[in-house]
Amino acid sequence: MKDKYSSIIDFGSSELRLGVFSENFSKLFFQSKKIIQNNNHDEYLEKVNLLVRDAESKISTHLENLTVLYDSPDIYTIDLSIKKKIDQKISFKDFCSSIILEANQLIKDCYTNKKIIHSIVKKYIINDKEFLNMPEQINEKNSAILEITLICLPYYQYKNVIEVFKKNNLNILDFFSSSLVKSYKYINYFKDNEFVAFLDIGFDRTTVIFFNKQKLKFLNSIPIGGNNISKDISQIMNLNMEESENLKKRFNKSEIDFSYDDENSKRNNDILQEIIGKNISIDLLKKVVLARIEEIIKLSLKDINISQDFDKIQNLSLVLIGNGSKIFNKNTFQLEDKYNFKEINFYEENEHEVCEAGLIFRENFKDINKDKIKKHQNKLGFFQRFFNIFGNG
Repeated sequence: MKDKYSSIIDFGSSELRLGVFSENFSKLFFQSKKIIQNNNHDEYLEKVNLLVRDAESKISTHLENLTVLYDSPDIYTIDLSIKKKIDQKISFKDFCSSIILEANQLIKDCYTNKKIIHSIVKKYIINDKEFLNMPEQINEKNSAILEITLICLPYYQYKNVIEVFKKNNLNILDFFSSSLVKSYKYINYFKDNEFVAFLDIGFDRTTVIFFNKQKLKFLNSIPIGGNNISKDISQIMNLNMEESENLKKRFNKSEIDFSYDDENSKRNNDILQEIIGKNISIDLLKKVVLARIEEIIKLSLKDINISQDFDKIQNLSLVLIGNGSKIFNKNTFQLEDKYNFKEINFYEENEHEVCEAGLIFRENFKDINKDKIKKHQNKLGFFQRFFNIFGNG
C-alpha cells in the first residue's frame, strides 16, 4: 500500500531536519534538532526518536518509511564510459536501465567497501552524436555510449547512519547526497547560466557541484567547513569554541567588508568593535576569516582544473549554499578571483527547503525497475561487449 505521505530527513553533522509532506507535496510537519556532540551515536538516536515522535503526534499516524539526505567529506565519485551495440528490439529506456544496473554491479564487485548512493547518466552518445538528455527513440543496431557518474560513500559511514534508523524501527527507502539534491532544485533558478558551481559549506565539509548547461559535470567534497572558521578564530584570537562560534554568527548578521585593504578595515573598525565587544585585533580577525574562506573555495574547485579545461569555462557563476556560507549573506568579500567568476551569489535556504529538495529529487529520479531489468539481463549480455571503463575518485 502506497504511503499517503513522504518523510524526508536531512542527517547533518550539526543539525537534523525532518519534513513530512502530503501526496500533493504540501508540508504537514517540519522540525529541526541541533546536534551538540558531532558523531555521537546515542545523541543521534535520541534526536531522531524525538523528531519522529513529534511528527507522529502532529500527523496522527506512525512513520515507517524515510528518505535520508546525508553528506560526507569522504564522498567518492567514479566515472564510467560504456559503449554498446543495440542488436535487438528494446526500448532505449530499458536499454539504459540495464547498463546502469550492470554498471552498479560491476562497481559493487570492484569496490566492496563503497556504497553507491547515486547513478547519474551525464551524456548519451549515439552514432557519434551527443545528447544531454535521453532520446525518445533510437533505431536498432545503433552504437550507444553512456557516460555515467556513480556517487559513493564509505560503506561503514552508510551503515552507521542506517543503524540509527533501524534502532528507531524506521525503514530507509532512499539515501541521497543532500548537496546534490539541493543543487538539482536550485539549478532551475540559473537556467540562463551555462556554467554554475554550487558550493555547499557544511559543518565539517564543503561540497562543490559543477553544472554545464543544467547537467551535472563534477562533484567533489573536502574535509573543511564552517567549523574550521570557528576553530581558526578560537586559535588565533585565544577564545573558546563557543565564543568563536557566537562571534562568527554575529558576522553572519552584520554588513562588513572583508578584504586586505587597510582603508576598508578602518571604516569598519567601529562597527566591529560594537559587534564583538572584546579587546582583540579586528583587522587580524577579518584576515583570519577571509584566508580560510579563500582556502575553502580554492581547494573545492581545485580538481575541476584537473577534470576540465578550466580556461574554456567562461562566465562561471558561483552559488554559495549551506549553513557555513551564511557569512556571505550580508557581508562583502574581496576575494582573489583567478576563476573570473561571472557572479557570486548567496542562496538563502528556507528551513524546510532542504527536505523539500529531497522530495522533488526522489520524484524526478525514480529507482530503476529491477524486476523489468532482470528479464533482459541474460538475453542482452551487455558486458560481453564491454569496451571502456574510466574511473577516478
